[in-house]
Amino acid sequence: MRIAIVALGSRGDLQPYIALSIGLKRAGHQILLISSENEEAFVKGFNLDFHPLPVNIQAMMDDQRVQSMAKADSPISFFRSHLRSSAQLKRKMVAVQDEIWQACQEVDALVYHPGMANGYFMAKRLGIPGILASYFPMTSTNAFPSILFYGGPRLGGWYNKLTHWVFEQLFWQLSRPSAKAFWRTKDPSVRIPFMPVSRLQLAEGNLLLYGFSENVFPKPADWPENAVVTGYWPLEAEPNWQPPLALQQFLADGPPPVYIGFGSMTNKAAYQQTMLVVLDAVAMAKQRAVVALGWNVLDADTHLPTTVHVLENAPHAWLFPRMAAVVHHGGAGTTAAGLIAGKPTVIIPHTADQPAWGRRVHELGVGSAPIPYKKLTAETLAAALSAALQPDVVQRAAQLGESLRREQGVIRAVEVIQSYLRVSQTVS
Repeated sequence: MRIAIVALGSRGDLQPYIALSIGLKRAGHQILLISSENEEAFVKGFNLDFHPLPVNIQAMMDDQRVQSMAKADSPISFFRSHLRSSAQLKRKMVAVQDEIWQACQEVDALVYHPGMANGYFMAKRLGIPGILASYFPMTSTNAFPSILFYGGPRLGGWYNKLTHWVFEQLFWQLSRPSAKAFWRTKDPSVRIPFMPVSRLQLAEGNLLLYGFSENVFPKPADWPENAVVTGYWPLEAEPNWQPPLALQQFLADGPPPVYIGFGSMTNKAAYQQTMLVVLDAVAMAKQRAVVALGWNVLDADTHLPTTVHVLENAPHAWLFPRMAAVVHHGGAGTTAAGLIAGKPTVIIPHTADQPAWGRRVHELGVGSAPIPYKKLTAETLAAALSAALQPDVVQRAAQLGESLRREQGVIRAVEVIQSYLRVSQTVS
């Protein structure tokens, strides 16, 4: 079958969908991955067909409006910052959705990221199966609060249900205006309801596929059968990447270092101060470190000790197993990579779902308590590294990593998708 997969976000957001695309291609399907134009070379490196969207996520992260979203450290500030920017972003998202619509005209099924909720209506209008695929839990339950409220208080089942209702409704209202604007010109007969797409998907018996592990978030008993948790979708090592000789030499010259990187979290002014904090912390903790700059840059006059190696980036699947521990912002994909590698984790959450992954890592006993970015100091980071590297934490992290590696989440996801598509073909 010809399957389009739509994913938009940072590279960490995109990587699980690349892994899913590779799995489906190996199963004999023709895959078209649709994502931001700045990821074209990266995706094509995995020998996947790619359709670029007229948006550059890396360039967007330098926009002051987007940076204000990245600073939102509570559910209220998160939604407020997004709503302030919604008018400016709506026009861009209408153009992006038009490009997705054109790319999907000849496909047999559509898999879409929760941030691309209009994929639900596009699939219905095209008369093809639509699959919502998410790497974080978003189905209502009384078992735990929603992902944006997970770092907050525990007030029981009624409160948990309420947080899911608030999250689903507000998350949908961020996407709804651009979806309405798109269909107003494309096909006015398509009605955009008030009910969130995530609820519509389940209510109609459609597949909602989750690319995380039940060893990290157990599937709640009150979730419906068509909300399927498969295990993580880890990306294999990049086929055209080779470790730089300087990195290989650094790793060989001493004990395993700790990894420190904040991915797409970029703020050039603040990053220089953060780097000084990191250098002081690893010195206090007496640790060697590999620091990944990601989308950040380092001042030319920054003094680096011989115990610290700086690089732009490296595939997590290759790098993390060689580390003693990993320190990062808590993006879902980076968190998964660290847990799969079996390494203790220290999360410095900035915004959105990151505090939830930080708290969950600590609850599982495979890392330190998270340090909110605004409270990051050399002392707090050094103490967190010491806590994460305690023998009992190291052992639990290694055991969890073994369990996650046995899950074969991509294989399971491919089986579930193929079964769902076979049933959909029979019904149609």
